[in-house]
Amino acid sequence: MSLPAWHRAKIVCTLGPATDAASVVERLIRAGMDVARVNMSHGGHADHARRIAQVRKTAHELKQPVAILTDLPGPKFRLGLLAAGARVLVEGAAVTLTAAPHDPAALPVRHPELLAALHPGESVYLADGSVELRVTGSGSDRVDCEIVIGGVVRSGSGINVPEADFGALVPTEDDRRHLAFALTQPVEWIGVSFVQSADDLARVRDCFPAGTHALLMAKIEKRRALAALDSIIDAADGVMVARGDLGVETNLAEIPLVQKRIIAAANARGRPVVTATQMLESMIEHEHPTRAEVTDVANAVLDGSDAVMLSGETAVGRHPVAAVEILSRVLRATEAEHAVRIAAERLQASAAEAGDAVSFVACQLAARVGARAIIAAVHDLAAAAAIARFRPAAPLLMVTGSEPLFRALTLVRGVAPIYPASGIGPQSYVDAARKWLFARRLAAEGEGAVLLFASAPGMTKPDTLQLVRL
Repeated sequence: MSLPAWHRAKIVCTLGPATDAASVVERLIRAGMDVARVNMSHGGHADHARRIAQVRKTAHELKQPVAILTDLPGPKFRLGLLAAGARVLVEGAAVTLTAAPHDPAALPVRHPELLAALHPGESVYLADGSVELRVTGSGSDRVDCEIVIGGVVRSGSGINVPEADFGALVPTEDDRRHLAFALTQPVEWIGVSFVQSADDLARVRDCFPAGTHALLMAKIEKRRALAALDSIIDAADGVMVARGDLGVETNLAEIPLVQKRIIAAANARGRPVVTATQMLESMIEHEHPTRAEVTDVANAVLDGSDAVMLSGETAVGRHPVAAVEILSRVLRATEAEHAVRIAAERLQASAAEAGDAVSFVACQLAARVGARAIIAAVHDLAAAAAIARFRPAAPLLMVTGSEPLFRALTLVRGVAPIYPASGIGPQSYVDAARKWLFARRLAAEGEGAVLLFASAPGMTKPDTLQLVRL
């Protein structure tokens, strides 16, 4: 059996109807899928459970670790049903948002709490930002607006209000229901949508039963989240640059800079960061991406993303496997050209702030001696991220005895998780790493590697460094 080509940056694929066909999940894993995303905004729990089971079964058969990321819907506001299914809003005219039924002149809103949070002067964006309203007056069950930018809105169109503070709406009741389901699977990552503060993440963690190992990924898609970015990243296990709603809530011209800012902040704190939305959007319909999309993917990697994510491309697209194959090619081409330079720049930039001296020295030593790999035994995500944040050019072979961590580590850039078949101790770690490297022809007999391990039982971080021969 041929092994998937290894790439440092990881690939997240959204599951959906397009991945249900026979052998598609297997082909996605062979093409390079590291994480399977389940979007709880679409479909029922029975469909999600079936898809998760298929990924688990196929990954086990292929002996490839694949994590599951479950994406909670969050407080996504939408219009209700329009009489004709759609309506044209004319610039300069007045329109009313209401939660009251049977008012054909108004735009129905599904969520009364949205109306209560709106104030005069605030902007309201509809239909992915293509239509803009400005609030002129508010009441208990209706909000009057002026149409600033007109256009067509449809039943169920999304509503974005960048300035409004929705308080403690995360997690919603739907989120709690979906979270309870996800934790029964169980999944490795939980994506928390529309995070505005670290408190939102704390409330989600409060829903976890004792002994839960799932990790939280904060989706940055609200303008208010940017003001609290550092505290949100500190409270999260991972971060997603969710460019869909973020693109509506933020000045379009600033999106590239906002992306770079979020990625840099996550890198500095050792949090895995995923760049998402419209990576290869044209491949939903077409067999090949645009040159601009390929460039966007490469730049996301160069910015420091741990992973890039496909949404509709794999969930409902016509060419899900081709999208992953092309993404894998772009990642490997970008890494082949720039991995060593990025590693050198990151080590130099991090020298003054290296919080984990042993991890820093291990990466520095690997670069100086041309080590084929850095091997480490880890007990949690933070220990792996402490090494991965320096972006070494050598593969990071992270050995763990925990199956949930084994899968969760597939999201961290440069990391190849290893679940040892037997044995605990430095020599067993080297043996497992040697097998992985030789199988992929990434090292040869007698070449060197850097080994990190804990010198005493019970230690959670490695404190011993050793050069070994493979």
